[in-house]
Amino acid sequence: MEALMMTLGSGWVSGVRPYFMLFLLGLSGRLFDIEQIPTVLQRTDVLVIAGILLVVDFAADKIAFLDSFWDAVHTFVRPLAGGAIGYLLGGETDTTTAIVMAVLGMMTSLGAHATKSAARAVVNVSPEPVSNVIVSGAEDVAAVVVGGLAIVLPAVAGVLALILLVIGGFLIYRAIRLVRRMRARRAARGGDGSHAVISGELR
Repeated sequence: MEALMMTLGSGWVSGVRPYFMLFLLGLSGRLFDIEQIPTVLQRTDVLVIAGILLVVDFAADKIAFLDSFWDAVHTFVRPLAGGAIGYLLGGETDTTTAIVMAVLGMMTSLGAHATKSAARAVVNVSPEPVSNVIVSGAEDVAAVVVGGLAIVLPAVAGVLALILLVIGGFLIYRAIRLVRRMRARRAARGGDGSHAVISGELR
């Protein structure tokens, strides 16, 4: 059960900040000798690569529109990271459990990634850059909190991840409705303009 809840928590963080989650797991396992964390994540080369990538990820996510490109590139990376972590956490027991954990981690990461991408797409419509930085900062805080809980209190992290997924699903639904509404307004304006031009020509 502990590995399951840790997979949920780390999976959600991987959908937002995958390199941070990998780095946090590896560093925590190395410093505190946590048995649940696989030794492969504690290797020096893995920690160095994850550390460099998390800095790049942190910077790229703060720049409007570049963050959308970064999200598109990581559409497959984030779920794969969540799945890999789940597989490693479940691999301590048997192969079947590892596969189940991998799928669970991948789906959780995909849900978090979808929420992040949808929210960022809506925020980028705003003409000022402050909103983008605020949202990105909030994601950083959430990643730190859930990631830390995934290691210290896996059960709490798992429940919190499920709650965030439900909230994320609602936000995606609202974002889709907002985009459709905006498109409908643009189409209506375009239709009115065309009608006005035609009416002027007939006169």
